[in-house]
Amino acid sequence: MALEESARPEHAYIRRRGRLTKAQARGLELCRERFNANAAAVIASPAPVGVEIGFGMGHALLDWAREAPRWHLFGIELYQPGVGSVCDHLSKLEIENVRVIEAPAQTVLAALNDVSVDEYRIFFPDPWPKKRHVKRRLVQEAFVAELARTLRPGGLVRLATDWTPYAEWMRDCFSSQTDLQPQLDQVRKASAANTADVGRDTTKFESRGERLGHDIHDLIYTKIRSASD
Repeated sequence: MALEESARPEHAYIRRRGRLTKAQARGLELCRERFNANAAAVIASPAPVGVEIGFGMGHALLDWAREAPRWHLFGIELYQPGVGSVCDHLSKLEIENVRVIEAPAQTVLAALNDVSVDEYRIFFPDPWPKKRHVKRRLVQEAFVAELARTLRPGGLVRLATDWTPYAEWMRDCFSSQTDLQPQLDQVRKASAANTADVGRDTTKFESRGERLGHDIHDLIYTKIRSASD
């Protein structure tokens, strides 16, 4: 697996290329031709805007698109097999309300206008469990500040992780933003049935975490409305 690391010190990242199947390679071409977007497309959207950061193979993003056909959805991902897979499915399923952004999420959010997004979803991001790698975690105080800046009043940030130390880290980072208030903080034991209504379907990473005996943490934050809104 080839690795490509950004030289940007404020949010170093690794692009995991992986090997592409024929369908994924075809999807990458479709991404360039039909489904590719950037921050300007988010800003210009006249419809409600949803953004999934790190959509992996795209199953949750596709489900969201079918559930909310009137929304404009944007998936941010650097994993090329995932980008190819989701774009191949978008074409086959004739889904037209999703666009893909291949760029670091930090760069995308920095280019967005204030109050331009209705909902963010961040499901099972890489926990970077080793202490020396904590700086690589997506969720940082500065990143949460950007989520708050770009989120519309009443908008949501939905997060999920199967790594308890990362869940605690997320809570600490979000506590620094007084305009993002917790709406849900739910922990499900790996042995418990997945019957909770948290507004999402089970993901591949969630199932893997359950098999490893990890508790599943679901967090939802909402941006409070100011007196002037």
